Amino acid sequence: MTRLVRAELFKLRTTPGPWVVLAATLGFTALGIVAAFLVSKGVVITRGGAVRRHLEFVAPTTVNRLRRLIGAGFEGGGVWMAAVIGVLGITGEYRHKVMTTTLLAQPVRWRVLVAKSIASVIWGLGLGIASLVIVAAMGVPLFVSQGGALSALSHQVGAVVPGLLGAFALMALLGVGFGSLLQNQVASVLVVLGVALILEPIFDGLVPAAGRWLPSAAAAAVAGGSLATGTAHAQLLAWWLAVIVLVAWGLVPTVLGFFATFSRDVT
Repeated sequence: MTRLVRAELFKLRTTPGPWVVLAATLGFTALGIVAAFLVSKGVVITRGGAVRRHLEFVAPTTVNRLRRLIGAGFEGGGVWMAAVIGVLGITGEYRHKVMTTTLLAQPVRWRVLVAKSIASVIWGLGLGIASLVIVAAMGVPLFVSQGGALSALSHQVGAVVPGLLGAFALMALLGVGFGSLLQNQVASVLVVLGVALILEPIFDGLVPAAGRWLPSAAAAAVAGGSLATGTAHAQLLAWWLAVIVLVAWGLVPTVLGFFATFSRDVT
């Protein structure tokens, strides 16, 4: 199994897609950092009658905003890039028509799927670590320059970092699940992004109690309450329950994908 995982990591490391996803994660993290500093100070009515929200760029002071700064990789939407990594890890060989070679080298398909899942989870953790590096390199200097207290920020690290990394890892597993179920790379990415950009906002607006069981809200609960959706903090699941929910979002489609599509003939 170790050899299989190393082979899958090599495949991810030597193809351009994961590196593009890493760059996107860093960009989303930078946007999340900026968002953590923006505070609404009411609205301004222009001479033409247009209403504009007045924003100020100030250092975070509340617990939630401090956690949003540390978890900027989540806040900016970068956590969904981990799901895209999972999709790439399972669908890349279908797209380039080399899955047959992989299965000839290792005919036991469940071992191949487990190795791909582990490799994707490792890459997901890597994306989470990269987002924290950007926070340290960009967010912390901005925080200090705006008069923020490092002691207040450091007190929230323990509450956010372990859960943030867990959220990135579990979202990668979710991507593997959808990728194994659909096999088509473009369709899998569209479904994953559709859940994030369309399905979850609809549930947040119409049925918030149900929305907290969806991936972003569950990941937010795991990551110390850093919010990427409209789900109110008070409505988030307990962190341990959110972990179970995220694991289910990853394992259920992975198991279904194994029996429904991954076990089929690929020739």
